[in-house]
Amino acid sequence: MRKNTSTIKEKEVILWINFALFGVVLLLTFYYIMMANNVTAKSYKVQTLRDKIESLVEVNSVLMSKKIATESQAILLEFAKAKNLVEARNIVYIFENTNVALQK
Repeated sequence: MRKNTSTIKEKEVILWINFALFGVVLLLTFYYIMMANNVTAKSYKVQTLRDKIESLVEVNSVLMSKKIATESQAILLEFAKAKNLVEARNIVYIFENTNVALQK
């Protein structure tokens, strides 16, 4: 009987060790799944931001093209003539390296 009780205790200990190892495996599996999900979510966010930057760069290039077109000399000359603007001549600048001018 004594041998039988020690065998039962050993079986219980082995059973608890198996449960503990199974729990550790479940915990590590859960941790792995959460970390893999986290990495995937961050990768998706980075890709979304890259796509947004790409679309903004395209919009910026379109706007820069429009800006350059409006700053062309011929268009500015036409605008000045349409608004009856006159050319400023013999300008004396009040401050050095600024656009503030005094006309003579």
